[in-house]
Amino acid sequence: MAEGNLGQVRTRHRAAALGMGLACMGAASAEAAPRLFAGRSAPVVRLQIPAKPVRAALIDFALQAELSLGGDLDACRGQAPALSGRLSAAAALDAILAGSGCGYRRPDPRTVIIHRLAEAPAAPIRPAPAPLALGEVVITAERYPNLPGRTPYAISVLPRDVLERQALTSLEDLAGEVAGMTVTNLGPGRDKVLLRGLSDGAFSGQAQSMVALYLDDVPITYSAPDPNLRLADIERVEILRGPQGTLYGGGALGGVMRIVTRKPDLDRFSASLSAGVGLTEGGGRGTELEAMGNLPLMRGRAALRAVVYREAQDGYIANPALGLRRANGSDQVGARASLRAIVTPSWTLTLGLTHQSIDNADTQYGLRRLGPRTRDTLVREPHDSDFDHASVSLAGEGGWGRTTGAVSRLSHQFDSRYDATAVAPLYGLAAGPAAFDENRRIDLTVAEVTYATPGEHRLHGLIGAFASQGSLGLAADLHALPAGSPTAYAERRRDEINEVALYGEVTFDATARLSATAGLRWFDYSFTTASTVTQAAGQRETRRSAEASGFSPKLLVTYAVRPEVLVYAQAAEGYRPGGFNTAGRIGQLFGAPGTPPGRYLADELWNFELGAKVRGFDGRLQGRAAVFYASWESVQSDQYLADGVAYTANIGDGANRGVEVEAAFRVNERLDLRAAALVNDPEVTRFDPAFSGREGAALPGVPRTSASLGLDYHRELAAGLTLRLQGQASYVGASYFTFDADQAHAMGDVVGLRGVASLATPDWTLSAAVDNPLNSQANTFAYGNPYLIGREQIITPPSPRTVTFRFSRRF
Repeated sequence: MAEGNLGQVRTRHRAAALGMGLACMGAASAEAAPRLFAGRSAPVVRLQIPAKPVRAALIDFALQAELSLGGDLDACRGQAPALSGRLSAAAALDAILAGSGCGYRRPDPRTVIIHRLAEAPAAPIRPAPAPLALGEVVITAERYPNLPGRTPYAISVLPRDVLERQALTSLEDLAGEVAGMTVTNLGPGRDKVLLRGLSDGAFSGQAQSMVALYLDDVPITYSAPDPNLRLADIERVEILRGPQGTLYGGGALGGVMRIVTRKPDLDRFSASLSAGVGLTEGGGRGTELEAMGNLPLMRGRAALRAVVYREAQDGYIANPALGLRRANGSDQVGARASLRAIVTPSWTLTLGLTHQSIDNADTQYGLRRLGPRTRDTLVREPHDSDFDHASVSLAGEGGWGRTTGAVSRLSHQFDSRYDATAVAPLYGLAAGPAAFDENRRIDLTVAEVTYATPGEHRLHGLIGAFASQGSLGLAADLHALPAGSPTAYAERRRDEINEVALYGEVTFDATARLSATAGLRWFDYSFTTASTVTQAAGQRETRRSAEASGFSPKLLVTYAVRPEVLVYAQAAEGYRPGGFNTAGRIGQLFGAPGTPPGRYLADELWNFELGAKVRGFDGRLQGRAAVFYASWESVQSDQYLADGVAYTANIGDGANRGVEVEAAFRVNERLDLRAAALVNDPEVTRFDPAFSGREGAALPGVPRTSASLGLDYHRELAAGLTLRLQGQASYVGASYFTFDADQAHAMGDVVGLRGVASLATPDWTLSAAVDNPLNSQANTFAYGNPYLIGREQIITPPSPRTVTFRFSRRF
């Protein structure tokens, strides 16, 4: 097509965008604000894109401009020129697509749809109706940018739009949105995240976490529960399922979850403020306050972005034995700051600081004999979590490829108290109230660098190096109450864990449609444990160390049946290192039948998967499906003895097989639907003789079936108002808390409901949300206290019916 015709085609698209109410700039070009509700429209974006193939340049553009991207990217031919500096989105797109045979549409301010020029609308005068195609948010979970629908992995992404509109503020809130995601309901800062039916048990102890949690490019946990960072000023959350040992190392058997923060804007000042108040049936009031500010320090060169927040909730668990109606109140305070600077035209330096504190006045379980929201324990069970994280990263890109390096420091301390009255006589205490106090601390320093070759060559890939040094501290005391009573049992333990790893992946594009990827990670661990257990009978000291090394491979074959259909086959491995058990009363045996092992071994999980990703109905439908089989050897699991002492064991071998689907469908310009489901069969295929369990039992804490359905209806009103109605329904099937499938530990079979209604303009949003409208009291989690296992039937209900009103203002 001639250049003049190309310009006419794009002019018609811009006129159509103007007819839909998008902000315009200049007589011949229309430019919509690249940020949703940016208030007074931001006319330009800052880009740094080296010369590369058009498809790759479009993905970089969408990532840097914070836009969704959709359509037929693979139809675009040729190379895009290098782009640097401040450009309007229209000018950038024109430059990238020039001579490529593609054009674009802007159905809304946050979305760009790419199409073949032959598909351009024919009416040059009348504004065309808004196209209904769905866009996708660029992800970087695989260490290079791509679109979820074009990535041959089981990836889900929740973009900023979804997080903000539905007021999703924690990983627990995401469980109803994502296929196969399970979150225990212990309380803020205490939950465990599981993916795709892969569970090592409900407890969090010495074993490394099943799911690796990342804040941007750096890890934020090791063997701790989810720190429950508030999803404030977040660009997106990426969920990558299945073992990711090759790229992410140990602790990613179930997958990886990346919280990607919004980056400082180098050119414009912006700010936002939001406040909310909630009323919980039988549970009092909740309040939340969040503020964000973005300040350019050297326009175009450096900027600072910061967010602060506080959330307080009254409790809803009653304890008449202590005269408490709302025992489990909580208070969460946090702040995050990011400094971004352009070092050279190709290199960007980012510094990040995060702090958060959570104070839970009590746990949130009830006892079946009293009712799901009532218990009569004699001791309050508070939990505190203090999380501090600092990171520095340097990223560069040019014709030579893409390099990222990061160093981070994590300090996470969490303290818990449990009512240990039930086992007080076992520790030589008189009958009466007793408490177990546990203080855990994780200090982790991580350094990592990756290099990815340019993707336009038939043979391309990446290499990386990783090093970490961590220390895990434990101080545990069991004592009578009141405070100051003699200690009956104490342990002081410290673990030193060091790891180095080298890894790489290489992809060969055999044809335009067929490619194969091979990956391998070499790792080397060393770990040392020092423990002292003290009781009246004496002391027991333990000093042990060990080393481990090995490889974690991955194989992947991808085939594009046609531009709208991608299929893949994958085999990947994940692993976790072993460790030592040291806790237990003086005289505790280790390694004998029915006792904890002195050393638990590494476990290994292989996942085999066939998947497909599809787009249809002119881009209105996007979906993915995967059939998988996971084989798990020497499953590590944190467990408790009858006296409440924690240990880790290799319980045997496990497996899971299943089908997982997710889909989004745009019915019309006002209504979007989404659905997700997982049907699987998690089981223990072989129990270790030293561990008691029922053959054929399911893996604990995960259901065989889970599903969710959501809708989003929006309509433009007068005076620039937008009405939006959103609803979500989710189902979590039945499961068991323990490996023995005891009916006393049954849980799940829970339906969750949520609705949100909002009025919005570009400058403000007013919303009302209702959670648990039917006031369900189902048992989401049959655990709350290790000293009551086998002594009481525990119920952990969802929060009662809650109505929350929020107001947000953007500046």
